[in-house]
Parts: sequence; C-alpha cells; structure tokens
Amino acid sequence: MSNASEAAGASSRGGWLPFRVAIVIVVVGLLVVTCGALIAYVLYRGEQSVELLKHAYLEQVADTTVREVSRLPATAVQVLRVQRYRLETGSYSTADGVALARTLAGALQADPDIQWVSYSEEATGRFMGANRMQGDEVVLNLSDPGQNRGVPHELRADTLEPYVRTPPLTEPYEPRTRAWYQRTVAAPPGTIVWMPPYVFAEGVQGITAAVAARDEAHQVLGVFTVDFALTGVANFLQTIEIGRRSAVVLFDNNGEPLAGAPSPGRDAATRAVEHWTHTGAVTHVGVRRAVVTVQGEEWDVVARPITHDTGFEWTVAVAVPDEAFMGPVYANRRAAIAIALAGLVLAVVAGVLVSTSIARSLGGATRTLDRIARFELEGPALSRSVLREVTQLEDAVGRVTASLRSFSRYAPEEIVREVVASGREAMLSGTRREVSVLFSDLRGFTGFAERIRPEEVVAILNDHFGLLVGIIARHGGFVVDFLGDAVFTVFGAPRPDADHVQHAVTCAIEMQRARAAQNEQNRAHGWPPMEMGVGIDTGAVVVGNMGSPRRIKYGVVGNIVNVAARIETFTVGGQVLVSDATRQALGDRLVVDGPFEAEGKGVGAVIRLWEVLALQGDTPLVIPAQVRDLAVLHPPLAARVRLFLGKQIDRQTYAARLHRLGAGGGEIESDAPLAVFDALQVLLPTATGSDASEILDGKVIALSEHEGVRTVLVRFTGIDWDTQARIEAFARRDQDTMLPGPTRA
Repeated sequence: MSNASEAAGASSRGGWLPFRVAIVIVVVGLLVVTCGALIAYVLYRGEQSVELLKHAYLEQVADTTVREVSRLPATAVQVLRVQRYRLETGSYSTADGVALARTLAGALQADPDIQWVSYSEEATGRFMGANRMQGDEVVLNLSDPGQNRGVPHELRADTLEPYVRTPPLTEPYEPRTRAWYQRTVAAPPGTIVWMPPYVFAEGVQGITAAVAARDEAHQVLGVFTVDFALTGVANFLQTIEIGRRSAVVLFDNNGEPLAGAPSPGRDAATRAVEHWTHTGAVTHVGVRRAVVTVQGEEWDVVARPITHDTGFEWTVAVAVPDEAFMGPVYANRRAAIAIALAGLVLAVVAGVLVSTSIARSLGGATRTLDRIARFELEGPALSRSVLREVTQLEDAVGRVTASLRSFSRYAPEEIVREVVASGREAMLSGTRREVSVLFSDLRGFTGFAERIRPEEVVAILNDHFGLLVGIIARHGGFVVDFLGDAVFTVFGAPRPDADHVQHAVTCAIEMQRARAAQNEQNRAHGWPPMEMGVGIDTGAVVVGNMGSPRRIKYGVVGNIVNVAARIETFTVGGQVLVSDATRQALGDRLVVDGPFEAEGKGVGAVIRLWEVLALQGDTPLVIPAQVRDLAVLHPPLAARVRLFLGKQIDRQTYAARLHRLGAGGGEIESDAPLAVFDALQVLLPTATGSDASEILDGKVIALSEHEGVRTVLVRFTGIDWDTQARIEAFARRDQDTMLPGPTRA
C-alpha cells in the first residue's frame, strides 16, 4: 500500500462523529440567532435614526467652521496676488524701501489676523515689511545687507519715528537664506507656497504664504509674504457650543492640531485625524467619520477639509461623546438584551459541548495552517479530534508540513515562501514584473587580492557580503547571485513591492555608509580599505523559475539587468548611479547630480545616468562625498596622466597640473582628452628621483571650467592605507613639490 493510501486509512479510523451531525446540532444556535434578530431589529432602527440626526448635526457644525476659517487663506492669496501684480506691472518701486513698506502696511487692513506683509528683493537681499504689533500699532521693518551689516531697523508706520524693541534687534537678517524664500523661488511661476505653522517672534502661532514676483523673462524679482495669526480662529472655535464636553479642532495637513482648547474632545479628534493621516486615508477627500475611544469613552468624530486651489490643506474636526446622543438608545438595548438572555440560556447550553469540541479541533488546525503560511514549519503536534472530517484535515496538514520542510532543503527559503504564498506548484515559468535591479562591485579589489593571502581574501569577502546581505534583507531585497566580489540584487521580487524603487535606493545609500564605517574595522584587522560602486535601474523584467525540469533556479531576465550592470561599471568607490527611470520614479525625493550620458557595452542606446546625493524623507539619507577635504596646492603640482583604452593603458602621457589634492582624489588640469567616466592613471613625482612616480588609478567624476582653465575632478581607486597617508601628508604640506615614500616605476 502506498504512503498516501496508508494515510487515508489512518484518517478514516481516526474519528467517529460525522461533521454533518455537528452541523445539525448547531441549528439550535440558528434558532437563538433568529429570536435575537427579531428583538434587535427594533433597536437597530431606532439607533439608525439617531445616528442620521447626529451625523447631520455634526456636519453642519463642521461646515460653519470651514466657512469661517476659509477666509484666512483666501485673504492671504488675494493680498499676495495684488502685491505681485502691482510690482510686476511697475506700480510699485523698490527704490524707496520705506515707501514700499508703508504701502504694504495698508494690506494689513485686509484682515485683523494678518500679522506681516513683506517683500524681499532677489538682487540685493533687501527686506521691506510691515508688522502688526500690540493693538493696532503697525511697525515698518527694513534691512539691507549693504547697510548696518544687514541688521533690521524699524519705524512707526504713522510717524516714521524710530521704533526700538526690547531687547533691540542686533542680528543681521538675510531673507534669501530662509526656507520660505528658497521654496518660493524654486516653485513654478505664480505658485503660492504655504509654509508649515510655527510660532511667530511675537509669541503667537501662525502660518506664512509666499509668492515670487518675476519679470517678463520669468526671472525672479523678489518674494512677497503674508503671515497671519491663528488667534482669531482659536477664539472663534471656543465660541461654538455643541455640548458640555464637545470640541471643535483645527488641524494642519500633517495632522497636527492648530487651534482648539485642550480637552478629551480634542484628544479624540487628534487620534482620529492622526489615524487617517498615518494610514493614508487623508481627510482632504470630503467628509470623514470615525469612532474613537478616549479614557474608556467612545467619541464620534466628523472631519471636513479646508482646501484652496493654491495647495492649502487644513482639516476641521468636530468631536462629541457618544453618550450624549446614544445614551437613551443604549439603555433600551440593555433592557431588551437582559430579557432575551433569560429565555435563550437553555437553548445555548444544548450546543456548548459540541461547539466547543469543533472549535478546539478546527482552532488547532487553523493555527497550524497559519504557521505554514508564515513558513514556520516547526510546532507542536496536533491533538487527534473525534470528528472524522477534522481528523482527515489534520492528517493533510501534517503531510503538507513535512513536504514543505523537505522542499526547503532544495531551494532558498525566500523562494519556498513565495511558492507557499502563491499556492502554485514550482514549475518552469516566468512572470513579468516591475522591479529595481541593483549591482554592487568592489573597486580595486583585484589589485588588493594579488597582494594578500587567499585566506584573507576569503575572509574579507565574507565580511563584505555579510554586511551587504543584512542591509539588503532589511529593505526587502533578494540576492539573486554573487558574482566574484559583486552582488546582484533585485527589489520587487520574488515578493511584489510597490515601493521597490525607494527601497533599492535607500538600501544603496545605507550600503555605502556601512561600507565606509566598516573600513575602520578593516584598518584594525590589517585589511585594506574597501570601496564599492553601486548601479541601479528600474523597469520590467521576467522573474521566475528558470532552468530545466531537473534543476530549477529563481532568476531575473530583462534589459534592465544588463543596463544596471553597465551603470555599475561607471561608478567610483562610494558612488551610487541610477538610471533615468529610477530617478523619475522617486521624483523630488531623490537629490541627484547630473544627468550624465554614457555608452555601455551591449546596450544599444546611450544611457542617461544620475548620481545619487541624498534621499529625502522623515529621516534624510545622505551619501558622503566621494572626494572631499582637498588641499589647495600653491603652486600647482606638475604631474603626468595616462588614459585607459578599454582594458589597456595608453603609452602616451600628457602633462598635467594638480590644483587640489587629497587622499580620495584631486583636481587636475591637463590637455588630455578627458570626459566624465574616463579611467586614467595619475603619475605623481616622488622624492626618490626624477624618473620615479607614484602611480594612482582613478576615474573622472566631474568637469569644470574657471577663468578659461578646464579642470577635471578625479576619484582615486585601489589606494591602500599607506598610500592614502602619504598623499594626505603631502597635500597638507606648504612648500614641498615631491611626494615622499615608496615608488612604483
């Protein structure tokens, strides 16, 4: 008899109670449900009517608040557009800063909550503004970087007499360095920029709106701002009476409360808005409702957005305790339930024993299947049920667990998890999927490997791979293969990942930062410094099981695999290069330099590349500069350069002059035909003789031209600790023009 038939026979002998008999017994429970439903219907209809009235009332309160609060952004936008129009059409002149500031002071009359109206000039950095002080007093504030070190001076708007603060203003003010100015200048023409709320110098909370004025050539002339306080809004919210403990709260687009007295109602509204914000269910899509528990009490929260076509987004939330509306309904419900329970207890007891047995058996099988779904194949054995069908289920679960445990010995665990999750048999097949492919490779490692023992080579590689694999796994990547000292990784497969682009770039940045930190441990072990380049491309590939029916391997096939590998070859140590597709997927969150264009072997079109500098987010990630701390050489150091032609070194040398030098690279002036990504050798003179040179391999990473002098920025590669120390010591010396230390002919 086969193993399957033996298992089936064991299953048939395991239980004696048919499952359908248990179902018949459960019918008693259905009778109980039917009786309860009849009683609950009347209660439900009453509760539903109260709910409708409650929601209508709360929405009416929210609408009233929205109309009152909406005047602030509308007024600010109107003031900004009028001031910008008058400047751009020549109605305003910036020659007389006091006159312009007095004109702006008139705009303060548009709304009593406007705190500041100002103009900052792009060409000179002058600041001209009007500020509402205590009461109705208006003070003009003016600063000029060319006068009084840029320290502002203030005048009374009505008499132009000097106004002196306590303490007086002593610090220079440069508006062009402020975040609101830089964001406004970078925005598209005509865009109103809204800054997050903050506390003004006058001690009140408010918000800044800004717009750039431009000439006919769309060049920035300056930036107008309107600052308005939230004090009036807070006072208005406190006047709304909707219940003894209810609250109306105003939130910004990040879910932070702006106005509303502290109370349990405010806490309930804050929790609801925070939940919508963190889960992506933002409130700026219409009316939203939620029930929130605060200190054991349920609160009903209704929220409505306040939006403006300029990008302004706030939220008004109204919170009332549930007991205020539903108290009588709940009292009737409790009375009805108490009466019903007295008549239903006997019917419930009849099915307890059988239902308990079913629940215990099915619960054990369910927990085991849940562990299998998580690929946790080790666990306690299932107890044998008295139910025949449940026993057969338990046996089937045991066989599946044993099969998966054996399968995991033949394939990587990630792939087995994918097979289990998909529910499909492992077959030769492929799936088209959008992924990000990452290649990383050590720079100069071949040269290091030739100079150290094989055992150390293996130890260094294992240490390096262990570092990278941990970071890759943390960001959801899958290591497809190790290629010598390179790592081939894919994000978005086997497990689909909607954020595979962000995870790939974040992983690459953390890999570079971790590699730089790990080099300090390399120094302690006596190992050479390791530098790594990373290339990333994003696009469609085919992923799946590939090979033959006798030997299957999970693979990734597509043009972007070849492109990503080629992109990596253009990198230098510590650098991350990405394709145009990767950059476009992340948009403004990715801070890059470029574009650069290069032709890769086996790639038909020119590759458009971008160098990753940082990734913005809650915690910005920055890649350390590849070439930094360069010392200026006075006078420039005479040197020679040779170019790499493919894999060969050109015998011809070109004269060169080093203007700046450091352990990581240098700035070189040469007549050699150099372009970005060109590989070269730099021959530095040494103190041992005129024919001896210190030979440094490098790659061009940037071009520049200043006052007719064309220079290239070169990143050195494959430099050991001793050579780095000699270069660094030489670069910091003032007069010597020869590099000390060992030589290479």
